[in-house]
Amino acid sequence: MQSPCDNKMMNIPSIFRAPRCFILTILVLLISNSRLDAGAVALDENGFRVHRVNSSFQAGETEIRVLLPDDFDEDESYRILYVLPVLEKDNRKYADGLLEVKKYGFHNTYKLVCVAPEFTEKPWFADHEGNPQMRDESYFLKVVLPLIEEEYPVMPKKEGRLLIGFSKSGWGAFSLLLRNPEVFHRAAGWDTGIRVDTGPIEEADRSDRISRIFGSRENFERYRISTLIKERGKALGDEARIFYYNTEGVRAIGGEIIHRLMVEQEIPHRYLFEPKRPHRWDSGWIPQAVAFLVGD
Repeated sequence: MQSPCDNKMMNIPSIFRAPRCFILTILVLLISNSRLDAGAVALDENGFRVHRVNSSFQAGETEIRVLLPDDFDEDESYRILYVLPVLEKDNRKYADGLLEVKKYGFHNTYKLVCVAPEFTEKPWFADHEGNPQMRDESYFLKVVLPLIEEEYPVMPKKEGRLLIGFSKSGWGAFSLLLRNPEVFHRAAGWDTGIRVDTGPIEEADRSDRISRIFGSRENFERYRISTLIKERGKALGDEARIFYYNTEGVRAIGGEIIHRLMVEQEIPHRYLFEPKRPHRWDSGWIPQAVAFLVGD
């Protein structure tokens, strides 16, 4: 089999052939690598499209998995459901949110492009103050969103961007919406990781988590849900754009505080307190959350 250089090199004196062919080969490799960094696509065992990307905002290569409607049409304009992960990389300890969405068929029922990004550390969807490779919010806003909106026929406006998560990623969904109300339309969070905000949690443990996750107390306040509700909640307007599940158990007290704060601040939202379920993606809470997000 001929190399890319063979035909072009036939009339070039042999003294020049090796360097020229070497240079051409290097250029081909550089182009291939740049495409990989920009999001090379593969298909996984679940039928998800997988973009592999490299970003300075993360400590290594990450994947962005995409679930398309079965009758996907390039001429349509789809809303995007961002299924935010609870853990790092491909850790599915609490099941797989994107796989649950597929099991329910929401990508077909509601005509959604469903996207599950990946992070190299447990994500709280904040930019760490001192670690440039733990800039989760920047990675999500500056890498994930642009890639999806360049590669797929989706609505490039807030009405087309929906957020769903639980535990840490429920915190992330609310934080992203409150910090960027002009970017995202609605957020649904179940059994969110709110104890670092309102308790109950030991102060020593809280300080350690704040240092590890945010870098400093000052940076923590920029992402703290109760602070954002007070400072930016009104920017959500008169429409309920937050659906907040609270479940009995260790997180219930903090959840009630956040609900009460939103009532005091007169921020429209949907709130549901329910008996304890397993702390997982597949414990049955997703259908109501997605129905809220799409306005069903």
